[in-house]
Amino acid sequence: MRRILGVLSLAKKYGAAAVDEARAAALDMGVQEYRFVRRYLERCPQAPLSLQQVDPLIRELAQYRDFINYRTKEIEE
Repeated sequence: MRRILGVLSLAKKYGAAAVDEARAAALDMGVQEYRFVRRYLERCPQAPLSLQQVDPLIRELAQYRDFINYRTKEIEE
């Protein structure tokens, strides 16, 4: 159970795609250990989880979409 929770925490930290890549490498090498997956992720540089900017000034895309829809309705009327 602890290994499963460990893999889930690795997915939160490194992203699911990176964990899948590490898991696939472990299976290719015939290694079935959590420790291998953890070390693989620690040693292999990964791309950032996402390219999102987190800033209070940047709104959700849905808000921009709604604003544009609202403004275009005003112009049409």
